[in-house]
Amino acid sequence: MSYWLQRQRKPDLQIMAAHVGLKNFDNLLKPELESMLDDFLRTNQSNLKGDPQLSDYYKRLGSPLKRESGNAMSSSLMDTVKKPKSRRQTLKTRDDLEQPSETEPSSHPLATTTPHTPPSSTLSLARRLPLPASPSLLADRIEEQTTSLATSASTLYTTSPIPSTLYNMRSYLSSTTSIQLLILAIEAFGLFSRVVPLKYLTTIPAIPAIGIAHETAIRLPDMFALLTSEFWGPVGLWLATNILVPAMGAWFLNLRALEEGNGDGYDPVAFGVVKGLLGWIVYVRRGVGGESRGVVEESVPGGGMGMLVGAGIAVLGGMYEAVLRK
Repeated sequence: MSYWLQRQRKPDLQIMAAHVGLKNFDNLLKPELESMLDDFLRTNQSNLKGDPQLSDYYKRLGSPLKRESGNAMSSSLMDTVKKPKSRRQTLKTRDDLEQPSETEPSSHPLATTTPHTPPSSTLSLARRLPLPASPSLLADRIEEQTTSLATSASTLYTTSPIPSTLYNMRSYLSSTTSIQLLILAIEAFGLFSRVVPLKYLTTIPAIPAIGIAHETAIRLPDMFALLTSEFWGPVGLWLATNILVPAMGAWFLNLRALEEGNGDGYDPVAFGVVKGLLGWIVYVRRGVGGESRGVVEESVPGGGMGMLVGAGIAVLGGMYEAVLRK
């Protein structure tokens, strides 16, 4: 920045700007006008250096420490250029001077300033977003959406067949017979997994598109094992000690039938007692069974003690059911 331009008054700078051909400088602040003039005069030095009205500027160009004797321009420049009407200048604070001018930018290529504005896409996106007026409204809207979602989920669950299915399942399982059948099913699954081996059928190749990363071997139960003695020996022993003989004992020793005056059905307490006695004699004391007994003990969860625990649960369930009926 030329020190000589800084020493000039703004009206003098406007006269100089009009002389060199600058436009749209009337609304500029004095520092902006100084910068515009300095850039233009430096850029066009080769064309304007010979102008006698600009000789003072070019004579002191590059010497900011040199004192100026006066603030007025040469008399020829004052005579040839008509001085514009002076108008009241508004004093601006230092903060206003530091802020960029919001006026229309100059058309001169050296004096054009581009204001920083947000991208149009950002502005359009901000206009389209339905933002709430306050945080409290946002919280109310979130609460409404949460309540609506919970109500919809509750209505869907209530109208679906899930509740009735669960209630029916609970009613079927809430009996001593269901408990005994569940225990027998667990024992049978363990036994059949041992005596009916799985036989290799084929291999499914790896298909990453559907989530199969490695080859998978397909094995199915070997149903030909049902024709062998290795199957019927353990299965027959388990059927006799855990189902057939206890069921016969529960039918003959039916104390509940005598109390109710009805000869139908069986006594679940008697069933559990007979099953426990047979399990203790055959599997714990190893009275009979031989090799088939070993297969049953290894296959049933818990072995012989597991079967005794199942029999005890059946007895407790029958006694609890009898107490509830009183």
